[in-house]
Amino acid sequence: MLRTFDEIFQKVESVRCRKTIAIAMAEDFSVLEASKTISERGIANTILVGDPAKIVQVAAQVGFTIQPDLIVPAFSEEENAVQAVQLVREGRAEILMKGHISTPVLMKAVLNREMGLRKGDILSHVAVAEVPTYPRLILLTDGGINILPDLATKKCILRNVIDVAQKLEIVSPRIAVLCPIEKVNPKIQETVDAAELQRLAEAGEFGDVILEGPIATDVALSARAAQRKGLPSRIAGETDIFLVPNLTCGNAFIKILMFLANARVGGVVVGAKVPIILLSRADNPEEKLYSIALALAISD
Repeated sequence: MLRTFDEIFQKVESVRCRKTIAIAMAEDFSVLEASKTISERGIANTILVGDPAKIVQVAAQVGFTIQPDLIVPAFSEEENAVQAVQLVREGRAEILMKGHISTPVLMKAVLNREMGLRKGDILSHVAVAEVPTYPRLILLTDGGINILPDLATKKCILRNVIDVAQKLEIVSPRIAVLCPIEKVNPKIQETVDAAELQRLAEAGEFGDVILEGPIATDVALSARAAQRKGLPSRIAGETDIFLVPNLTCGNAFIKILMFLANARVGGVVVGAKVPIILLSRADNPEEKLYSIALALAISD
């Protein structure tokens, strides 16, 4: 089981064959600074899609010397998205990364049925957090793609995140389907969904996992909280995966960890043919680096 981002980096650095990341609209300071770092550490190669003159100009600002053949010219957002996706389809890159491009434009190219990177029906976002006060990595989903998932979508999201957990060497991941209470209340749909997901997990629907729901966040995080509430739990205080009921909840959860708990966080979109690094244009180089390491660690 990997428990820290340092261990994730060690896993990535131990791989002899360096993978390649296609970056859409790469003319961005923090993107190129992260690219320079992974190049210097020898953990991946990059192909930079975008305006060559702007890429070279920004790269000079970060002290990053780029070989001309590693730049693919593209000038509009749409062209950047298509070119980056095509690099993956051609096998020239194993990971897709968002640079200074809007998310809807990039995802439109990814989801194109003929020329995109579809694998199944559902893409979902997995955030991985290393929190100083918690003894294992937190895998949180979905705080980035699916706004208000129904039961069928939640099943797909679970399969996606379980695959990520297994690639992070988490055996028999413990999963909390988060709700405000631990009892089923027909007026709170997420409790109904959680109970059904637990039934399916116990029937073997998701493989070798331990899933509990409905379960409140305090119980998922603390065995003491479970004890005080008189709730028997096999995952309390040892939860690996937190399935949130909606995007707003997931987005708030992970940002609270980042800003108030000094969490190291990386995120990746899964469910496509390759991992997609899809972060905010405001994220700093360190946050991008964590996401790059995560994507490399789970890439096939």
